[in-house]
Amino acid sequence: MAEEELPKKPEETAGRHESEQQREAEKQAADKAQRGFRIALNNTWAFLQSILSLSEGLDKEATTEGIKMDVEFRGHAAWILVASIMIASIGLSVGNIPIIVGAMLISPLMGPILGIGLAAGTNDFELLKRSLTNFAIAIAISVVISTLYFLIVPTPEINAELLDRKTATLLSIAVAFFGGFAGIIAGSRSYKSNVVPGVAIATALMPPLCTVGFGIANAELDFIIGALYLFFINSIFIALPTYLYIHYMQFPVKEFIDPMRERKIKRRIAFFLVLIIIPGGIIFVNVIRQSFFSRNASQFLVAVEETLEDKNITIIDKQVSYDADHPKIKIALMGDPVSQDTRERWEDLRAEFGLEGCQLEIREPRDFTEAIEDLRQENLNNSAGQIEDFYRSEIEERDARIDELERRLNQYENSEGTFDDISAEVKMLFPEIQRAAYSNLVETSFNTAADTIPTLMVQWPEDMTEEQILASRDQLSRWLSARLKDDKARVIGYSLE
Repeated sequence: MAEEELPKKPEETAGRHESEQQREAEKQAADKAQRGFRIALNNTWAFLQSILSLSEGLDKEATTEGIKMDVEFRGHAAWILVASIMIASIGLSVGNIPIIVGAMLISPLMGPILGIGLAAGTNDFELLKRSLTNFAIAIAISVVISTLYFLIVPTPEINAELLDRKTATLLSIAVAFFGGFAGIIAGSRSYKSNVVPGVAIATALMPPLCTVGFGIANAELDFIIGALYLFFINSIFIALPTYLYIHYMQFPVKEFIDPMRERKIKRRIAFFLVLIIIPGGIIFVNVIRQSFFSRNASQFLVAVEETLEDKNITIIDKQVSYDADHPKIKIALMGDPVSQDTRERWEDLRAEFGLEGCQLEIREPRDFTEAIEDLRQENLNNSAGQIEDFYRSEIEERDARIDELERRLNQYENSEGTFDDISAEVKMLFPEIQRAAYSNLVETSFNTAADTIPTLMVQWPEDMTEEQILASRDQLSRWLSARLKDDKARVIGYSLE
């Protein structure tokens, strides 16, 4: 006979009921928290959408018509471009940044570039042809006017503003891309803002074209190629965000009645995009490589300086030049000879910073002590066993030469240096210099007391360019200041004509 179930105690029944109520309350609280989190997340997403939405204020029809109107370079647009290129040329020739900025503000070059992006995004081949034609016209007008300016106006000294417009960097590409992105967003609004003038300044299309004119007028091929390189890479990365924006915002695509013609036009547009994107991608990769190389080279030079902290060696000049096939780092030194251990340490550092394919060129003054010892040893070997008067006089002459070298060495180590010492070192460190003169000039402005200025006058070869002379003079000035321990030391050029 089965056992009868014992009746449960009232206390057990009440406890189980309270436990079920507690679990139900916890479940309701968890459901409420989840609902609250979802509501908060949805509200946050809606808030972000309201802030970041590109649809508010968008006027596709007006944007399309406005870009098409700005594409043409005829009448007033051509004359505005002429005025802009003249102002930019004047600003570059004198190195005046506010004048250059003023030229970029009135430049109408953005029109055909935005037209290219719009045409590619809407399959409008006729607009693409018109934009490319006017883009070429704008380039031709700009280059011709700037070339005429630099042919008529006396050739200016190459300044930092001209030099900056012959090299594309990763930062300049980024500025062009985000500047173009800001430009098309601002231009597509039904209300206009002051963003577009800022885009014209940021993307800097006008100064590179002026630099091309300077290069043509002065037969400077590196300025022509470098400035055109910068101009076209900026143009590509302005048109690219325009094309992406037109696609993302789903601007109306041009429709064709004939399907075969539609396919033909789309193939042409695709071919054009490939033609633009592939060279642009290659240039972009090359610029990235150059940026990484410059960063690694800078870190390498800092590490090299650290290895010389406890040595009587000073770096008086350092240069980094990038070439895809033959990158190079040049270091000019003053002081004691560099030991083999130090050179081996530099080789390890070169590998550490990924510069194995980079040529390291070290220029240092000749070791006078070793030269004296070599000459003395040669003197002893050649004169051993010779007692004739002729050989005695030769020995005396060589001893005199040794004494003279020792005297010059003492002057080199313990004084500010004589002309002979300085000229010998100049010729050794800067072999391109043809003639040199040195003096301590006494100078006064008539309002202050006279001051003595150590001055080195040099003559450069006639075939050196202005840029090369400027770079050589800058290096020589830094070397002379370090050599004489005098910041007032200066270098000037002179001619015998």
